[in-house]
Amino acid sequence: MRKAAKDLLARLATTRVLAEAHDVVAVLEREHRFRWRAVGDREGNFGNINIGSDPGHAFVERVTNALDAIIEREALRRLAKGKLKREPWSPREAVEDWFAVPGGRVANLDVVGGSKKGSGSGKVTRQQLADNVVIRVFDGLARKQPTLEVRDFGVGLTARLIPETILSLNATNKITRPYLAGAYGQGGSTALAFSPDGTLFCSRRQIDLLDGSDDEIAVSFARFNELDPKTNKNGRYEYLVGEDNAVAPIPADLLDFQPGTSVVHFHMDIPQYAARMTQLTGSLWWLLQNTMFDPVLPFWVEERRTSMLDSKQTADRRTIAGNYTRLMDEKRDNIEYHNTLDVNVSLRGAGTAARVNYWVVRAQPEKRAEESIAVYVDPYRPITFTFNGQTHGTEERRFTAERLGLTYLAKYLIIQVELDHLSPQARRELLSTTRDRLKQLSFYGEMRETICAALTEDEKLHRLDEQRKEMLLSKHSEAEQQKMRERFARLMERFKAGADAAARGKGMDPAGRKESKPGSRQDLELLPTKDEPTFLRIANAQKPMPVRLDRHALLRLESDAPDGYLSKHVHAKLSLGCDPEDILAMESRSDFQGGRARMTIRPTGKAKEGQTGTLTVFLFTPDDKQHSAKIGFRIERSEEQATAGNQDRAQVQVPTPIPVRKDEWSKYDWDEASVAEVHGDDKDTKIFVNMDNRHLLRLLRTGGYQETGITRMQNSFLLYVAFYAWAKHMTDTGTDLPLEGKAYDEYVHRELDRLAQTVTYSISSLSTFDNNGQE
Repeated sequence: MRKAAKDLLARLATTRVLAEAHDVVAVLEREHRFRWRAVGDREGNFGNINIGSDPGHAFVERVTNALDAIIEREALRRLAKGKLKREPWSPREAVEDWFAVPGGRVANLDVVGGSKKGSGSGKVTRQQLADNVVIRVFDGLARKQPTLEVRDFGVGLTARLIPETILSLNATNKITRPYLAGAYGQGGSTALAFSPDGTLFCSRRQIDLLDGSDDEIAVSFARFNELDPKTNKNGRYEYLVGEDNAVAPIPADLLDFQPGTSVVHFHMDIPQYAARMTQLTGSLWWLLQNTMFDPVLPFWVEERRTSMLDSKQTADRRTIAGNYTRLMDEKRDNIEYHNTLDVNVSLRGAGTAARVNYWVVRAQPEKRAEESIAVYVDPYRPITFTFNGQTHGTEERRFTAERLGLTYLAKYLIIQVELDHLSPQARRELLSTTRDRLKQLSFYGEMRETICAALTEDEKLHRLDEQRKEMLLSKHSEAEQQKMRERFARLMERFKAGADAAARGKGMDPAGRKESKPGSRQDLELLPTKDEPTFLRIANAQKPMPVRLDRHALLRLESDAPDGYLSKHVHAKLSLGCDPEDILAMESRSDFQGGRARMTIRPTGKAKEGQTGTLTVFLFTPDDKQHSAKIGFRIERSEEQATAGNQDRAQVQVPTPIPVRKDEWSKYDWDEASVAEVHGDDKDTKIFVNMDNRHLLRLLRTGGYQETGITRMQNSFLLYVAFYAWAKHMTDTGTDLPLEGKAYDEYVHRELDRLAQTVTYSISSLSTFDNNGQE
């Protein structure tokens, strides 16, 4: 290759301006016989690359590849030196062994400026490890189309390896390496769909890993080519190669480029995440913290757009450690409660497990609830499923409110479900190749229901839900509530159709399983704890403990183990033993909080009525010490269920309409367009109605009513809006509507807005009211 061509490639490698890149590529084609090669060597690669729907998730695949490159660098170095005695079984094991990340969690690392409690050796900090990968945001075509670079200092690639790795499709170069997150050979290529005008690739192999190859920098440029629709109706993605159809290299001394890889997506169409990087929502910072919920290594993100920086700044950078680390950071005071569950799930007779971490964000009077939670997750989808720390799917807030019955707490609750410990078979049932959504198969539903049953046993969640409820009702007396309940009951009698709104079977959850209600919801006194546990005991069970065949049983455990002991120590374990064997199995267990933990157990298929035995709970410490507690048990028969039609239906209790004024809007995240909100279930339902709704205020301002008339109008608005909102809620609950997330909330808002207009029109047309404001 002539020197002029090498100089052009060096210029291409350093540019961050798309027009300049196009000019260089044109000269290489015209004067140096460079040509184009299909990505993945597939003429029909359009479908493979356009499989993703969200540019943010596609871009994050590049970040995952960069972190894999760092881990692979260390693996190959150890292999070359004969020090790789065994391959780690996961990326977390790899970073614990090779990068001194305690437990494989970034949250356990030291931070600059001081040591973080429980961080272990303190020999490495988050910021030091973050230097391995840097994400940069440059000016692009427009604010919503910035130029994004992912730069890692990992293993690096030679020109020969690039077509087999970073520009391949469905290759198998990672599936035999369990310590890498990549598995599908698709990953980062989907990001090409969102920067079709150009993506730049530069890579240099680590010098000690060249294996006889020359020390060179490989350079290529990818684009989308429309082609002639007569020969290729979709077009193709292609990349620049020399006249020999190979990626062109340049000598390493021609350019100041440290070993590793740089991928630059020019003018990436990423409008949802294009705000200034330091902005808490709508930015690349938010995207990376959310989608890399608990990364195995930290990394940097840098804002370099001149339009986003002060005149004296050249860059603004932040460390990305993931939302798990942010939520667990002890310096923050906006997390009211946190706990962890391990949940056992069965797949075709084989057991597997998922870990559930959950946090309650503290209510702040000066902030709307959604503002408090939105800095971490999408407030409409606050349940996140992760594998190797990367988000693979989310679940709606409605699931928390309806299935768990935490209607007042739902806007403050964040849940992470870790899929790392699932069996390979279970993961294949859940994970899709695009890693942005889970497969909705039967195993997903069963896992979700098991998680719900375990969360329902956490009394603290229910206490916090009650506190939120009391806060909303603090301005309303019981007498006022009783008066409105009586009016609501008369309306229910008058309109039988409304009273027929679907109600769940008494004591049954939507999946038909027996509901398990938590015990006492009184705050328990915290028990004294130590750095390491010295005992374990079972605090609540009768002797022998009755275990019914048709439901799980709850064990309340006490110890002096510190808070979060099982989460902080990857090798600590809480397990169950049973004599006779295989009669009982653990369904879930929580981590220790305040010296207490929970374990739910269930009978297996081998259990028979009348069997007795002994169960033992074991607490294993990381240094192989063991504490245990024993108790006898007896298997009891299932509870007989009623079989006749409606006699097992739940009796719908009369809801209570609650008027809400403008000075209370912040508690509900409301404004003048808000209408109503329903909280509760069949047994205790409150309907909060906006008495300063814009339609009602317009009627009262323009109607010329006296004070008595205004009161009557307000009472009628409260009653009828509450009744319709309740009937709609009862119909929608448990219904598989074709809407979710924000779209569902907007649908409800529009429906209730039409209701408010209809009610105000109707009550303004009525001319006869009695003294109590009734028709």
